[in-house]
Amino acid sequence: MRASREVDAGTSPLTPEWRRWLVENLVRGASPKELVASLEKAGVSAEQARRAVEVEQQEPFVAGALRAVGMQRKLEGLLDVYAELFQQTEGPPRVDRHDALTPAAFFERYYFDNLPVVLRAEWSASLEPEAWSPGNVAALLGEREARHACCVPLFEDSRLEPLARGLTPLRGFTAEDARACEPRLWWEPPGAEVPLRAARRNVLLAQVHGERRLQFVPAFELRRMTQSGDAPLRLDVTLSQGECVLLPVGWWYGFSAPGGGVAVSFEAFALSEPNVTWDADAEPQPSPLPPRD
Repeated sequence: MRASREVDAGTSPLTPEWRRWLVENLVRGASPKELVASLEKAGVSAEQARRAVEVEQQEPFVAGALRAVGMQRKLEGLLDVYAELFQQTEGPPRVDRHDALTPAAFFERYYFDNLPVVLRAEWSASLEPEAWSPGNVAALLGEREARHACCVPLFEDSRLEPLARGLTPLRGFTAEDARACEPRLWWEPPGAEVPLRAARRNVLLAQVHGERRLQFVPAFELRRMTQSGDAPLRLDVTLSQGECVLLPVGWWYGFSAPGGGVAVSFEAFALSEPNVTWDADAEPQPSPLPPRD
């Protein structure tokens, strides 16, 4: 396959296959100087190589793609800066634990800073023990569904009405109306494992029974989670009965439950502003139109 051909001035001297190669590498971030050198090694004259790169850079579609990729690289670089700052804290990166954390400290130091935290709330003591026992929860779900890990809206499933009836919020942390908190029942049979997934909203997860072994990946590890390459930073934490954990929006989390588990999650907090949502699949908005001639 020939790399170049005789063409009129102002058009690319490369064959279509080589033009595709050139555009792909421009978008990947290769420098024009490096690409000119590669073309020369392939037998393209220095003048034609320089012109080929200039033609593609001036192509409207390529120029637009280069601007979009440039913005993506800037955002990825900013996230990498956040990662470096996070790892410069004293001691190894970890998830904080508190036996007594006030709501004010919870929101100021963790919720608004987008950081996970484990707190001992003893909220599960307010639940009716018999109704929330693993055996009874499994019976309410039914033999087929109880075989697998599941997350079920408490106020939208008639089977769970006995559980929803006595549900109370976490005073000072969640909204006062239990139904408004959009509570969900989390059920795991023994040995359940749930792979990493992104938290689309802030979630407060309260462990009622069993032990949950969680893995967290910070939001700033987005590039490493969505592309192959370096392994992302992972933080491990074990959640025991009577403890709660904040799953921050934008973070990834996964877990295992060796002995099975029962938990409840809340998604509305004791704040005047509503919970935020990360819509990772939202359609991007178009940039402003250029002036018409």
